[in-house]
Amino acid sequence: MKITFNRINFIGFLFAFFVSFTLLSQSIPSDLNSLDDKEILGYWQQAQAQGYTLAQVKALALARGVSPSKIAELEGKLSGMSASPGSMSDSQIDTSLDIVKGDLEGFTGSEVKKEIKDPLFGYDFFNNVNITFTPNINLATPANYQLGPGDELVISIWGAAENTYNLSVNREGSIRLNGIAPIYVNGLSIEEATKKIKGALSRIYAGVNERENSPYKVFVGVSLVNVRTVQVDIIGEVKVPGTYSLSALSSVLNALYASGGPTKQGTFRDIRLIRNGKEVASFDVYDYLINGSQEGNKNLRDQDVIIVSPYKSRVQVSGGVKRPGIYEILPSENLNDLLTYVSGFKSNAYRDRIVLERIEGDRMVVKELLTKNALAEGLKDGDNLIVKNIIDKFENRIEIEGAVYRPGKYELTEGLTLKGLIEKSAGLTELAFSTRALLFRTDDNIKQTVVPFSVTSVMNGEKDIVLKPNDRVRIFNKYNLEEQGFLTISGAVNSPDKFPYMENMTIEDLILLGGGLKKEANSSVIDIYRKITDDNYETLTESFKIAANGKLTLDSGDSFQLQPNDRVSVRYLMGVYESVNVSVNGEVSYPGAYSIETKDEKISDLVMKAGGISPYAFVKGATLIRKNPYHKEMLQNTTVAFLSEKEGSGSESIDLNNRASFRVGIDLEKILKDPNSKHNLVLKNGDILDIPSVMQTVKVDGEVLVPSLVRFDKSFTLKDYINRSGGFSSNAKKGKAYVIYSNGDIAATKHFLFFRNYPKLEPGAAVIIPTKPERKDGLNTQEVIGLTTGLATLGLLINSIIK
Repeated sequence: MKITFNRINFIGFLFAFFVSFTLLSQSIPSDLNSLDDKEILGYWQQAQAQGYTLAQVKALALARGVSPSKIAELEGKLSGMSASPGSMSDSQIDTSLDIVKGDLEGFTGSEVKKEIKDPLFGYDFFNNVNITFTPNINLATPANYQLGPGDELVISIWGAAENTYNLSVNREGSIRLNGIAPIYVNGLSIEEATKKIKGALSRIYAGVNERENSPYKVFVGVSLVNVRTVQVDIIGEVKVPGTYSLSALSSVLNALYASGGPTKQGTFRDIRLIRNGKEVASFDVYDYLINGSQEGNKNLRDQDVIIVSPYKSRVQVSGGVKRPGIYEILPSENLNDLLTYVSGFKSNAYRDRIVLERIEGDRMVVKELLTKNALAEGLKDGDNLIVKNIIDKFENRIEIEGAVYRPGKYELTEGLTLKGLIEKSAGLTELAFSTRALLFRTDDNIKQTVVPFSVTSVMNGEKDIVLKPNDRVRIFNKYNLEEQGFLTISGAVNSPDKFPYMENMTIEDLILLGGGLKKEANSSVIDIYRKITDDNYETLTESFKIAANGKLTLDSGDSFQLQPNDRVSVRYLMGVYESVNVSVNGEVSYPGAYSIETKDEKISDLVMKAGGISPYAFVKGATLIRKNPYHKEMLQNTTVAFLSEKEGSGSESIDLNNRASFRVGIDLEKILKDPNSKHNLVLKNGDILDIPSVMQTVKVDGEVLVPSLVRFDKSFTLKDYINRSGGFSSNAKKGKAYVIYSNGDIAATKHFLFFRNYPKLEPGAAVIIPTKPERKDGLNTQEVIGLTTGLATLGLLINSIIK
């Protein structure tokens, strides 16, 4: 019978879990008969991992509602499983039920706990996923705990006699010992029950009444080992009202938490405990949260009733308080109590006055309360109190920024001038632009003006200016005011690059920055290109051909002086060229790096050098990766622009998305079949030929419900792959779907009238679904005018054709 009972309970749990799973995923498997017992056990284990209990899942089903047809379908499936003798082992069922029974039954699931940070004070306390209010049964038995039917006691006897009794309190409230009349312990504390049990045992053990140091003394100890459960009704404005089976150690707060806490219409200030038809306690959640008071949080007994009534009065507090929100107020409470609940004012709050918005009859009124006189002010339901912040304005602040040693904000003292402020900031830096600086001034807190001044004159005491509140001074950096030139060196040097220009730089200095000359360099002829200004717009660049000191010594006499933005090219010796290196990766016999022997060496030649393709090569997916020759220059230009604009714009980010390489779409099958075909490209320095192994999947990415890899099938169309990734998302731009093939080629969706022709798929391809652009709320005036003009023109054209 135990197995049958446990199995039915377990089926009930699984039924409730399936219901909650349905609600969370918005769908139930269409073919429930396909789920075997092992899969159902998997669902149960998943429920345990998520922290669900039987009562929680039942509450989810009750709160959300379920289609009767789906309930019947699930019920039939689960009933069929219960009839199967081998569906689940007894140990598995017993273990599962022990876990469920060990939990505090109630509605504490994640569905409710997601509602946190609600402005109603106390509401999110019952929905916090990081806390739980299951009573701790490992603590010592509380002194006020009263024994009752279902409690299990251990009576230990030691001393002159030794024995142990494990006894349960029966339905009549008694425990039974052989040779002794039943001992009635119902309603007694542990201390009281111990005295009574000792008296009864003294009839068997004479040493119980002996003195403590007597060798015939028999000691008796009584402890509570298993706590009974009590049935408690929780009704009124709670999230999940009903009857709960709770540990007898549970209090009003434990029960309230198990039911999900009060609803937004429920009171937090007067949680009533009814016992035997009489109110025995009232629990104030605010008093517990603010002061830690346990008054009214009594331990529960069987058949207790907890009532949560609707709230009576609430007020709202916003603005400069530490804990703004909505608070429930008792009739006896006033503004001073409310300020306690909100934890007082913030540091920037205007504390002298509080604005009160109140409903009076059929209208709203506004009152200003002087805080010190209104602390005893009574509050009414619907009151809205606003604590404003102090004015964000400084009466004596000035600021200096730019080329001074200590820029920042300073106190404006009486008679302080520009010179005095510059001296306060530790003076000008060496890069300070002394010809002109700016003073930004706000007159009457509204009008802003700019006052230019000469830094040199101010520091000489000639034209000093007395400062006013909120003045802001900016001393410019002369380095930022000048165009910063660069020098570029390329050709037969070890590290060709771009370098900042510095005065007196020579051609040898730039060669040294470029890592020195290569062995193949021809230092006797170096080309220098320089921008010039030509009023006739005929000549753009001036060129020079010079010889440099290849040894970079300092005794070479007069050397060529460079100017900003000069470009230097070092030639190679006649007949010497830079080595061209390429590599091949993937499915070839000898992957690795190779040097190009002739200028017209092609892809087919590289494959031959690598020993040919392997039997596992996916030739259609081969791609050529080629360096972007402009990437380094683009990156440098972007970086330079960023550094020069950073101070003025305040930006701290930089876009470095300039691509370092490109994938070149090739057809290796045609190349190997006909090396003289146009597909056989000439190789360039840094090229990488990538030949993948056989591919069997297609990637689906972008605006689909579940981006994924789908097994390649020749019979599948593009829409088949999308459907196997969950279909289009709501943001998908369906008509712009495109395919990136493994060799780098791209194919887009074609359109003809109302028809779409999607690209064909190959193994290794990627299907990309782009995102819809954001829609505008409407046409602006210019667009409306353009549209109507176009329609009018079209109408005139049609009219002229008809005539």
